[in-house]
Amino acid sequence: MRCRLLLLALILVSSAFASEARATTADIRSITCGEYLAMPAAPSSKFSAWMTGWFAYESRRTFVDFDLHRTNVASVRGWCQSNPSASVMAGLEKSIGVTAVPNATLDFNKITCGTWLAYGPADQEFVRYFMSGYYNAAASNSLLDFDRLQRNSSAVVTYCKKNKSRTLPTAIQNRAT
Repeated sequence: MRCRLLLLALILVSSAFASEARATTADIRSITCGEYLAMPAAPSSKFSAWMTGWFAYESRRTFVDFDLHRTNVASVRGWCQSNPSASVMAGLEKSIGVTAVPNATLDFNKITCGTWLAYGPADQEFVRYFMSGYYNAAASNSLLDFDRLQRNSSAVVTYCKKNKSRTLPTAIQNRAT
């Protein structure tokens, strides 16, 4: 019975992250460690970036640190191994703490559209999900809406291609809904 429940949870979570083209949302607060650990690599990466942005806002950090992100993901995954029924949010709070101050140097308020467009696809995607998590935390919204994120991303890319010297937050504020 437990195996069936875990399989059902995996299917539900995987389908929530499987395709951004479908009308899909996921309440981030409800994702358990077991579900997170069972996610395929691509959805897990997106989820992790979104959560990193969420906690950056909660701790009033305005920077992007790719290395710190990887370290934190490893820490949370380790904590989740021992706590599969706990929420990932609880794991993040215990593993990294919302008040931790890392040695980051990339303030996202200073990332220009041109710089962001020059990032490789994986780094662009990380920043996209990070910023979504950040702004959703600012709105006290724990719902990750893939359709909305995709629409906003397309609008921001279009804006950035025409306004490369503008900052990414300016592009998001001018184009995201």
